[in-house]
Amino acid sequence: MDKLDLRTKIGLVVVSASTISEMRYPIAAPPGVGFFTSRMMLAEGEGIDALIEMEGNAVRAVGELASAKVDSVAYCCTVSGALRGMEKDRQFCRDMEAQWGTPTTSTMLAVTEALQHLGLKKIVVSTPYPDSHHEAERAYLKEAGIEALTMQGMGLVTAEGFAAVPPQEIYDFSLNAWQDYAGEADGLFISCMNFDGMAAAQDLEDEIGKPVVTSHSATLWSVLGQAGVTEPVYGYGRLLAEPRTDRRPNAASVV
Repeated sequence: MDKLDLRTKIGLVVVSASTISEMRYPIAAPPGVGFFTSRMMLAEGEGIDALIEMEGNAVRAVGELASAKVDSVAYCCTVSGALRGMEKDRQFCRDMEAQWGTPTTSTMLAVTEALQHLGLKKIVVSTPYPDSHHEAERAYLKEAGIEALTMQGMGLVTAEGFAAVPPQEIYDFSLNAWQDYAGEADGLFISCMNFDGMAAAQDLEDEIGKPVVTSHSATLWSVLGQAGVTEPVYGYGRLLAEPRTDRRPNAASVV
């Protein structure tokens, strides 16, 4: 009689129409890591205002995951974290942890921590977004001491459109964005949690010879560390393949 092999439970707060995280993470994660989701309704076609309205679901969504006794929670929306700004985003994660007793990260906070961890100060950013979504993200990165030399988006506006872009197209678009800044940039960041840039990260890294971080790889790196999962994850870029710090309370080991 088979027993489920589950040693670590990761909670994901996802935008209602998002689909990529729940498909990509179980493929990438170490054995025994399970992913459980809570969704926040996002009205289609209303842009930034809809994202702000969606934030009203945050406490409820994190609380649902905490009730499942997950080991850590990732708030999986890049732009909504960017709209808060770095310090308010960090405080948001602290507030969720204080209220529910579960370590919490946001995608945008995880991204800046990952970029800082790798020593990336000047980056090229590729996204599926229209330009209107870039301003807050650029400002957040600046707060973290990171300069976005260029932010190039595909101009897509729906979650379905983001998710439909195949990894090869993300690779080609990101490589094209990189070309004019290759001599100046320290690395490449592929933004959006409903955009499968993580599948293209290793090939891009091999091609450009610099680190490639994605919203997905940074969020996974952070949330695994918060749950005490330290073994490397290969095939998605240097960030996940390197030794990871155990970030549980009172943990001090690096494996």
